[in-house]
Amino acid sequence: MIYVEEKDFNRQIELLSYISSGKDLNVCAWLYPESDALKLAGSDVIENNISLIPVTTYENGFIPKCTAPVKASIDSINLFSAAFNELKKHCDSLALYKNNESSWLVATIGHEGMCLVQDDSLLSNLIQAGFSAKAEAPEWW
Repeated sequence: MIYVEEKDFNRQIELLSYISSGKDLNVCAWLYPESDALKLAGSDVIENNISLIPVTTYENGFIPKCTAPVKASIDSINLFSAAFNELKKHCDSLALYKNNESSWLVATIGHEGMCLVQDDSLLSNLIQAGFSAKAEAPEWW
């Protein structure tokens, strides 16, 4: 696991853009349990009946809702970027998924200021791209 401490929302979005560039990935937002949003960043909010693994797990077994996954492109990621206020209120995390895979590849957890990348081979590329990426979790995590 790669840990990228990044408090700035725009930098979190840049990380999603950087990793998804030229790849066939989908992006979705995971909502807080108490959120009653029906749409978020232009996407419908759905029950997780598509078997995606959420970024955050809850002790009581609660399965959060997510936005319908869309192809991760400059346009779709910009929609999430433009929805900062909505996301701050309703969204626990943003995640990238490979097509037909249930596990997330990359997640940004905005309120924690943390981005997680499952693919350890990306560490040097992320550092070269200017992200504060580390193979070790910070002490507070």
